Formats: sequence, C-alpha cells, structure tokens
Amino acid sequence: MGLLSSFRVFGASPLFVLAFVFLTLQPVTADVITKKDGSTISGQILNVSGDAANRQVAIAPPGSAGKLIIYLSDIDTVTMAPPAAVAQVKDAAPTAVVAALEPQIKQFAGLPADWVPNAMAQLAEAYGAQGQGDRALATYNQIDVLYPNSKYHLQAVEGKASLSLGQGKVADALATILPVIDAADKNLAPSQAEGGIYANAFLVYGQALEAQQKPQQALEAYLTVKTMFYQNPTLAEKADQLAAKLREANPGLGVE
Repeated sequence: MGLLSSFRVFGASPLFVLAFVFLTLQPVTADVITKKDGSTISGQILNVSGDAANRQVAIAPPGSAGKLIIYLSDIDTVTMAPPAAVAQVKDAAPTAVVAALEPQIKQFAGLPADWVPNAMAQLAEAYGAQGQGDRALATYNQIDVLYPNSKYHLQAVEGKASLSLGQGKVADALATILPVIDAADKNLAPSQAEGGIYANAFLVYGQALEAQQKPQQALEAYLTVKTMFYQNPTLAEKADQLAAKLREANPGLGVE
C-alpha cells in the first residue's frame, strides 16, 4: 500500500497528506564552514575541542559515518543555527538558563557563530543572578580568551561591569563600562549587534550613576538608549522604564 493510500485508509484529508509529504521532503538545513582559503564544508557540526590555541571543530558531512576535523585557525566563518535548547531559554528563570546552556557551551564554546558567545554571556548573567559571581566572571573571561580582538570583547566587558554593579561595586562597574561608553560615542553607524551591546552598556552606566546619586546624568544615559541605540525593543523598553522610575523619584528632573 502506497503512502497516499495509507492516509486514505485512516481518513486523512488530501490537503493534510500534501502538507505532510511536503514537510517530509524538505531538506534539513546544513551547517556550513567557510575556510580562509574560500572552500566550504557542509554537514552537522558536532563539537569544538582542544585548548584556546589549538581548538578544533568536528563536522559530519551528509551521508558520512565519519567526521572531519578542522582547526579553528583555518576557519573564516561558520553558519549554524542555534540549537533548540538555546532558542527556548529566552526570558527563562536563571536555573533553567543554566541547565539548558551549560551543555551547549561545553560542546560549542569557541565556535565563530554569533549565537555561541551570546549564549555564553546569557549563561554568565544567569550565574550572576544565582549569586555565582566567580562562575559568571570565569565565563566572561572565557569569552575574551576564545574570541580575542573580536566584537564579543565589548560584550564580555559589559557583562563584567553589570556583575560588579550587582555586587555593589559601583566604582568598579563605572571604571569597567566607561571604555564601552567611549566606543559607543565614537561609533556613528553601529550595526544592530553593536547597537544592542551599546544599549546594554548605557543601561549599566545609568544604573551606576543612579547609585552615585547622579540622577540627571543617569537620565541622559537612559535617554541615549531610546534615541541612539533603540534597535533592540526590549532594551529600549527597559531604558524607558528606568527613566520613568527615575523621574518619578525626582520630580522636575530633565536634561540640559
């Protein structure tokens, strides 16, 4: 009995059958590694291993029982969608974030795909929220070690500043975040990813200024997010909420 006949026996509608067949025949999107020599390798990326200086990526080509090993130093870019576990932890509680992301980071840390360092920063933030400051700091430092001289450095710096602020180390937080604020002031056309990093930096900056009893400067920091680095709606909304709360506590507060 053919597939369509089987569905007819169980009373499935023709539209359902066509939809099932279409989805069944859709190819699974492969991960793609582009090497510095311009060649590409597609398949399923399995893991990243080795020390920071000699990290290797294992990838299984389609239809192959074996795997290829490629040094990270030979890789230009990687195209890989985040695993489902990473996508599902948005807005989750810190315990759920840690449980979901720890295995993913252990498996893929160092891979030059945006979702990996972003997940590392999210994991570090969850550690901090659980009072595990040492593990949070170690994860931020790991970002710097595995992604040296990259755009992710600012993300790690910003995370360290936020961690210091949460621990009540206001002066340390300000000293750490100021280089990111300076970088933001000099970047006249930030990318969307950079805009998110700068928005977070100004949120930390504003909260540190509030802790130092500098409400006007704090308000300016929050308004900078709304007017300059508004690409991320969640961060822009958070800046709006912080600004509103600050004005409520300081009637008549404005910017010069």
